Amino acid sequence: MKNIKLLLLVLCVVQLAVPGYMIYEQNQILSEGTVYRFETQPIDPYDPFRGRYVTLTYNINAEPIPSDEILQRGEWAYALLAENDSGFATFTKLVKEEPSSERDYIKIKVGWGNIEHGYNVKIPFNRYYAPEDAAPIIERTVRRRQQEENVYAEISVLDGKATLKELYVEGMTIMDYIRQPK
Repeated sequence: MKNIKLLLLVLCVVQLAVPGYMIYEQNQILSEGTVYRFETQPIDPYDPFRGRYVTLTYNINAEPIPSDEILQRGEWAYALLAENDSGFATFTKLVKEEPSSERDYIKIKVGWGNIEHGYNVKIPFNRYYAPEDAAPIIERTVRRRQQEENVYAEISVLDGKATLKELYVEGMTIMDYIRQPK
């Protein structure tokens, strides 16, 4: 009986520790990470289990990323980050080995491509969760505005991990933008 109680106690601690660590890790990325601006092109899907969210596609992924190494689809690689002349994030190169901490990078899954033409990747921070009533408004607003104005997401990057921090339209957070009087 004593062993069962100990086992249940350990199981409870593990069940609380895992989500606790996940929350801690995301908070570390947001508070200590380097912030990059990624140009976006959103669409608005609905998931009955996760609710409303705006799926973001990024202009950074429009062009294949060069690499000196042969990579396979589905393989994990590291995308080196830099800023372009406009101040937006760009991937400069894909590498197999984790870079030194002197450069910002994101651990990312390789999509399709080859060594001659470069590789496309699957961006892991592609969902912006919003209140049920706000997601369709966000999608319509951003779709309309991206033709004329800056629409971008701020992504916080720390030690190869990235978290979506905020979505912006015309330099305002998306929630502030859609709440302003028209």
